[in-house]
Amino acid sequence: MNRVAKDRLGIEEKGRISKLREGALVTPELCIERAYLMTESYKETESEPPLIRRAKALEKILKEMTIHIEDGELIVGRATSTRRGGPLTPEINWDWCQEQMDTISTDWDEFAPVAEEEKTKMKEILTYWKGKSLYDKLRALVPEDALRLHYKTILPAGSSISNMHLGSHNSPDYQMLLTKGLNGIKKEVDEEVTKLNFAEIEDFRKLQFLNAVNITLEAAGSFARRYAELARSLAQKETDVQRKAELERIAKTCDWVPANAARSFYEALQSVWFTYIVLMIEGWGPGRSFGRPDQYLYPFYKKDIEEGRLTKEEARELVALFCIKVNELAMRFSFVTVRTAAGLNMLSNIILGGLTKDGRDAVNELSYLFLDAEEDVRMHAEEFVIRVHKNTPDAFLMKACQVAKLLRGKLKFVSDETAIQQLLSDGKPLEYARDYIVSGCVLPAVPGYSFDIIGGPLSLPLMLELALNNGASRLTGEQIGPKTGDPRKFKSYDEVWDAYKKQVEALIPVVILVRNVDRELFAEFAPTPFQSSLFHGCIEKGLDITNGGTAPYMTDGISAVGAPNVGDSLAAIKKAVFEDKRITMDRLIDALDKNFEGEEEILHVLKNAPKFGNDDDYVDSIVNEVLIHICNEVSKYRGLAGSIFNVTAYVAAGNIQMGSLVGALPDGRRAGEPLAEGGVSPHQGRNVSGPTATMRSATKLDLVRLTGGSALNMRFNPDALKDESKMRKFASLIRTYCETGGYHVQFNIIDSDMLRDAQRYPEKYKDLLVRVATYSAYFVQLGPEVQNDIIARTEFQQV
Repeated sequence: MNRVAKDRLGIEEKGRISKLREGALVTPELCIERAYLMTESYKETESEPPLIRRAKALEKILKEMTIHIEDGELIVGRATSTRRGGPLTPEINWDWCQEQMDTISTDWDEFAPVAEEEKTKMKEILTYWKGKSLYDKLRALVPEDALRLHYKTILPAGSSISNMHLGSHNSPDYQMLLTKGLNGIKKEVDEEVTKLNFAEIEDFRKLQFLNAVNITLEAAGSFARRYAELARSLAQKETDVQRKAELERIAKTCDWVPANAARSFYEALQSVWFTYIVLMIEGWGPGRSFGRPDQYLYPFYKKDIEEGRLTKEEARELVALFCIKVNELAMRFSFVTVRTAAGLNMLSNIILGGLTKDGRDAVNELSYLFLDAEEDVRMHAEEFVIRVHKNTPDAFLMKACQVAKLLRGKLKFVSDETAIQQLLSDGKPLEYARDYIVSGCVLPAVPGYSFDIIGGPLSLPLMLELALNNGASRLTGEQIGPKTGDPRKFKSYDEVWDAYKKQVEALIPVVILVRNVDRELFAEFAPTPFQSSLFHGCIEKGLDITNGGTAPYMTDGISAVGAPNVGDSLAAIKKAVFEDKRITMDRLIDALDKNFEGEEEILHVLKNAPKFGNDDDYVDSIVNEVLIHICNEVSKYRGLAGSIFNVTAYVAAGNIQMGSLVGALPDGRRAGEPLAEGGVSPHQGRNVSGPTATMRSATKLDLVRLTGGSALNMRFNPDALKDESKMRKFASLIRTYCETGGYHVQFNIIDSDMLRDAQRYPEKYKDLLVRVATYSAYFVQLGPEVQNDIIARTEFQQV
């Protein structure tokens, strides 16, 4: 943290923020307490309905889990029993942990070693879930051949195999929480119960859901009161006058919120935090957004400032402490998924700016204050998303750019124009669409109204490989897709394109099948009644959010990975084979089979064909066709309760693992090498015509059709932004991108020399932040494969 920031806060070098920040930088631990208490609860409720079992399990966890208040904390509450950690979730998937118990401290995302006594206890817990977990049920229900094909073509994300709850990518209605409190919501539940006729079977089912909701609402309020009791106990023993007063204030606050409506900015922040960690304990997973805090917190901030109860400096400190708390949570994926999302990411998005529900600019004083606080924190878990529209104030966009530069890129920038059109396309009303948030990586959603679920990344380059090898893997020879003909006999580009489309069309139904079964299992066996209480429609319908409670506002996603690789490859075939006739299909297939060994001439021809990211209509139009095709195919299907299937273009860090499963491609990529990162990012190092050309290529894509969002990553040398005039050009570049059809863009603002030095001397760069995919991570905590992939991205020397 810089000295200027500390002076503005009036704190010393070892002040509150600095101390708590350092404490949250510890190596995360695997917490087994949640798993133990859930298992004990499930043993006690064997004969009860799944909804009630889930509610009672959450109740037991909140009642008995370890609680702690750190010295100096003002925002309190832990989601695990550790200073920084992630839980074991055996009800979703247990066997990965049994296999990985001894390597959890050495795998891609390092956790602290598990103590021997903890391993013994874990084995006892895991034994109970054998045959009962959601992943066990999935494997029992889905035909073996379908599962095999599914995991050959797609990486698991948002599913039971990944160790994350399917429903974590969203944001509840925090404004409703703050104005009503949990007791106010409970009153609405009780009113709905009085309307039921228990002789009607549907009403009886609703009663089970509403009873489950009430159990969780009461449990959440009691959880906060446990912290009130702890704070009072600590206050009685405290000798420091200031800290004693702080603890007494914490006790009063936790007695009041989240059970009741917040009355101050401080109470509102604490209420949001308690609610967030209860949501996480109920259904742990990354991508749970804090929504738009500069909007729902602003009335409390404004009132407290005007009435003299709060200063701007105090508000800034509270926001900074709130952000530090976010970094206490860590995501431990299963061994399959950790390589797709390396970096301990939680994707806890905080959305700033944008439009109001009635179409006005939403930037206010609190929007700036959150960015000021982020200057003080500079950690990885709190993800700031800047909504940009044509009337976004220049001062706010410049402030966001300055913070992004300070944090070496960290912030995401998203276009209101594109996002709102995407949500309208998926059937959301205009008022809801204008209030959108971004959950997880890039997913647009409506807080408190829509339930939008990410999908696993589908390898489009593998589909092209199958089309160019008669449906078989070039690496293993296994028949994965349908036989679409000997590619050596293809006489036109259209035949290549048709074969590719047939591969995609044949395998999409398999992906949909597995997703729908997964959804059904979560709805039946892992509902989230507490989360449901904070979404409109669930209480009125008597339906859990996982079971259609927010209908018709629901989507299921499939992520299209490697579209730039497919586009570059098809462009190379079209030009080099069928137009310029520099090579034949026969010779191309030979070169691919040999992984270009001894085929340097062909490799040179292919590498010099048009490449996406250089403002070249020839190839850009093909990439767009690739994306439109998969959007058309996916949109034919529906999910649970009529959920719409849509497409996202993002890959997290999965381009490395997915690339290892794909042979040589006609774009000049060799077998096993990473695929294009991001989603609509050009393949690493191919966008050689400058940043404007890169963005122009992306805006030629019909990104509105990608209603699940898309990711564009770019990298700048810090010298490119070293003075105000260059920063203004940078801000103008972002604004132009957002106003001309772009959706999401983010940056690494760091030079390759520093990254290579961090590889050599990691101890010097403990908190060096980088953008991995659509989230930030500490560079030295990433595996060498991910580090090298980041370094390989084009580094622009000027804006």
